[in-house]
Amino acid sequence: MSIKTLFRSMLTAVALSLALASSPALAQDPGDDRFTESGKTKTPPFGIPDGIVEDMGGEAGINAWVQALFHYILLDYRIAPIFNEFGHIERQIALNTQLEQRVLGKGNEYMGASMAAAHADLQITMEEFNAVVEAAYNACERVNYHYYECNQLIAALAPFTFDIVTN
Repeated sequence: MSIKTLFRSMLTAVALSLALASSPALAQDPGDDRFTESGKTKTPPFGIPDGIVEDMGGEAGINAWVQALFHYILLDYRIAPIFNEFGHIERQIALNTQLEQRVLGKGNEYMGASMAAAHADLQITMEEFNAVVEAAYNACERVNYHYYECNQLIAALAPFTFDIVTN
């Protein structure tokens, strides 16, 4: 393992730990009450600042990030077989674009299964989960998101960790 890879893995672990520690709840489903309207204003969950989706280029920007995420996922020998075996990649990209917007407080639709249901039979390990987090940071670099914006993406998804990691 190169020094760069080791350093990136350490940063990923630290970022994920910080995101988990700062999230108010774990193992939440996109259908929970944090995704409902509060009066006329939708309140972003997990302390995500208003306007973050717009700062990231709106739906097109989020979709570009998700496509970059899958680019790196499919290059990674640790996780590519899982994604290739268990789902249509274009559908996963579309659903992940919806999910990411939803957890960032924008978008009203997520047409996929809950994270627990979608991952129940996959036996995902923490190592595999962390590999996806690494891919997420690589995707941020590819689409030129600032580190702060990338951390918002990771923090928004962190509460799903224990719905995804089942082994």
